[in-house]
Amino acid sequence: MSSTVASKSKICWLDLRRSGLSVIERLVLEEALLRHDKRQWAITGVHDPCYSYRRLFQMKKRGMAATYKSGNCIIVLGIGGKPEELLNLQLVQQDAPLLVKRFTGGGTVVLTQDSLLTTIIGRTHLTPELEPFPRSIMDFTASAIFKPTFHYMERKIAEQSRSPKPIQPLKSLVVEPKSCGISSISAKSLRFPSLNSTTSRTMKSHQQDPCIPKFALQENDYVLGAHKIAGNAQSIIKGAWLHHTSFLWDFGEEMDYLQLPKKRPNYRQDRSHKDFLTKLNTFFGDNHDIFFDGMKNSVADYFELEEVTLQDALQVVDTQSSGGMQQWFEQCKTTFLNVS
Repeated sequence: MSSTVASKSKICWLDLRRSGLSVIERLVLEEALLRHDKRQWAITGVHDPCYSYRRLFQMKKRGMAATYKSGNCIIVLGIGGKPEELLNLQLVQQDAPLLVKRFTGGGTVVLTQDSLLTTIIGRTHLTPELEPFPRSIMDFTASAIFKPTFHYMERKIAEQSRSPKPIQPLKSLVVEPKSCGISSISAKSLRFPSLNSTTSRTMKSHQQDPCIPKFALQENDYVLGAHKIAGNAQSIIKGAWLHHTSFLWDFGEEMDYLQLPKKRPNYRQDRSHKDFLTKLNTFFGDNHDIFFDGMKNSVADYFELEEVTLQDALQVVDTQSSGGMQQWFEQCKTTFLNVS
């Protein structure tokens, strides 16, 4: 799917990296933009799971007991998610991570500081070529936004691997008389190749970058090869839709909080989360800015991109409630959960 220059509709590009927002604050903001703004939005960011939630939100007002302990992740369930069917309740009750139900459907995700969050908000009158149905939206985001994003990352990785490395001069080692127990030779210099010489090139030939599997939409999942790389969810309302995704740049044992869901895609079979998921940093390195740069390029290719600030977005919240984010949180559908 592509868009000609003449038919491009405008979209607000909001980069929330280094914004200081927590995951739940982002969810609350997204819901406000979907329901109370007329513009289209493309939102990116990496967020601390829980930072500043205490400052803005009084958990006791939303039925959240004072059991929260773990701050390294946040577990986010879809609006219809049932904790007893989706979570390892014994482990969750033991560690007490922050639990949230978001305003969108979909499954359960565990988010950390290594989760890359993306959101596209579309208006049906501005994108008449796109039918506002779940599958149409998934096909669009996969083909127009994320497939070009991954192509961009693959090109950048290939360019980096082709960059020539400087050749260092030969190294010298001066051996003195009687040095290291050698007494039968006079002082002399021994020369040997550096790490960028023939020996290094021979070693490098056995350390090639792994072949990057192709990005695809498999059933309702974004995948690289046979492995899932993200969780996604949608909300479709009159005249608008929202599609947000959490890409797994890295993750650890926090996936143990999830149990194998009863309803799962056919291609997954009975694979555990460890065998079913893969980390993007395995293929693209430590700097996830490459992902956001690629996504910005693909969004700008399809839409007329207008860069906006967090302050611009927060004005939408302020017009809906005199108390700002905290008061809007009392009205929205994103809520805390307690399974203790």
